[in-house]
Amino acid sequence: MPARQERKLCHQKRDAYYQCLDKHGIEDPATAGTTCQELRQTMHANCPEAWADYFEKLRAMKKRQERLYKDRPEP
Repeated sequence: MPARQERKLCHQKRDAYYQCLDKHGIEDPATAGTTCQELRQTMHANCPEAWADYFEKLRAMKKRQERLYKDRPEP
């Protein structure tokens, strides 16, 4: 388990990566190609690998859910 400072740095790098993806309108990191690649590598370098993979999957799932709820017709 990473120490508190390491976790804080990991989350900062994740947040910077997410901001880049948001800026470019990318919902699923798997479709980003080379866009934000440097920030992705920085996140992977500063987070445990399992965490970094989880963060990417979680983002894709949350963005998909947001889109589904947004596009859902009113009852």
